[in-house]
Amino acid sequence: MSDTIVKEETASAASTIQEKDDHIDTMVSLPKDTAPVYINPRPVVQGFWKSRLAIHPGFEGDPRETLSRRRKAVILAVIAQAGCLGGFSSTIYFPSLVQITKDLNASTTTINSSVSLFILFMGISPLLTSTLSDHFKFRRVLYLVFTTIFCLASLGGGFSKSAGPLIAARVFQAIGSGGASILGAGTVADIYVPTEQGTSMGLMFLGQFLGPVLGPPIGGLLAEAFGWQATFFFMAIVSAIVIVELFFLLPETYRHEPVDPLSAIEAKGGDPEPKKRFNPFQAVFLLRHPVVFLASLETGMIFALMFSIETIAPVLFGKFYNLSESQTGFTYIAAGFGSVVGAVIGGRLSDMSLMKAKAKNGGELVLEDRLSLNMWIAGFFTVPLGSLLFGWGAEKHLHIAVAIAGFGIYNFGMSQVLSAGAAYLVNAIPGQGSSATAAGNFLRMILACVISLLAQIIVDHIGYGYYGVILAALNIICMGLFYLVKINGAKMRADATRKEQ
Repeated sequence: MSDTIVKEETASAASTIQEKDDHIDTMVSLPKDTAPVYINPRPVVQGFWKSRLAIHPGFEGDPRETLSRRRKAVILAVIAQAGCLGGFSSTIYFPSLVQITKDLNASTTTINSSVSLFILFMGISPLLTSTLSDHFKFRRVLYLVFTTIFCLASLGGGFSKSAGPLIAARVFQAIGSGGASILGAGTVADIYVPTEQGTSMGLMFLGQFLGPVLGPPIGGLLAEAFGWQATFFFMAIVSAIVIVELFFLLPETYRHEPVDPLSAIEAKGGDPEPKKRFNPFQAVFLLRHPVVFLASLETGMIFALMFSIETIAPVLFGKFYNLSESQTGFTYIAAGFGSVVGAVIGGRLSDMSLMKAKAKNGGELVLEDRLSLNMWIAGFFTVPLGSLLFGWGAEKHLHIAVAIAGFGIYNFGMSQVLSAGAAYLVNAIPGQGSSATAAGNFLRMILACVISLLAQIIVDHIGYGYYGVILAALNIICMGLFYLVKINGAKMRADATRKEQ
């Protein structure tokens, strides 16, 4: 059959071929210069309720072209809310840690371990969700399942009467929230073209940035008014609302990579491709590629250092500035403002840099052009400045505004680096967007877990000032390593793609 097709294609300008079997049901048009097309290996489920209840409803065509801008905006808003659950719940009970320790008659070390374990499983959970997504080619059902796990775990945490069940609830909260936080990057890559992904990724991260910032003030108010259990019940209510939004507003968006029709037809006559084994930890192995590791190292380090500031801030503001739980929570607002502004500006400038370079290159898109000048200024200068202001402002017991401003400046620079870095990483290896993002997230959470455990110990030994110096130095070193991607990224990506095929 393939011989006949080739002869017909040579003789005429176009031919139409209908291929039907158990796995493919698609019409492919073959003009003289045949362009790749999107082939959905499963039939698309029709009907609103059927598509909402189906495990694998599928998507017909390319969602980047099919979905309207308004529909994309709704999807982006929903996944941003789902993605914020992890950051929200990671910090909402920070102000009530002392209250929890007394109420459950547990040691400080035991309760603090719930913070570290939460971050650890926030890194492990996305490995499973990303592998499931890339292996079975769906995302929507994973959002729903893992957000439901988060909701149930939040209820369990509110009813905990001892440290053991509380820690278990925190672990399952992390598992549930880790799914949505990593699937978001894949969804953005599904529905937006590369030149729009920087802005979209920044807006998606906006939800993830706002969570850790809004958590402490809301948690402090709830703990003072109703007790620490209220923070868990609040998260259960928020996650239930997100589940409803996911069910009704989020379609399946998984976008299959384009294939050459002739190659696909010829491949049908040959030996079938061997099925890939399901390995929930296979995403971690993507870190063996320099392009993934170097991009993940800086985005992971800059986040981990920020999280360490969040961890030591309650002790600083409570001990040296005599703030209450709710007052301490409100000190995070400046950091949230810095994150919001940085994410919006950084994402937009990243897209503009990519589009400008594309026009200069005669329409050729070079992914490294996304790593724009503002990102390097933010990483090499803005973030270190914020680190030093926070550290030495606290060390010298200057006005509280200095430390708060330092944290805000740090987050303003951090969100610019994360927006561009995440948009770059999700496209670094074709067909491995979720897995590459999960690998980066795994490294990020491991670093956050370790550094947050050591932060207060280091501060107690050398003080806040020199801790700020360490933060600035580590970030400059990792940014320098990230610059290797800017220089040699194209070659690194080509090598990684070849090895993964």
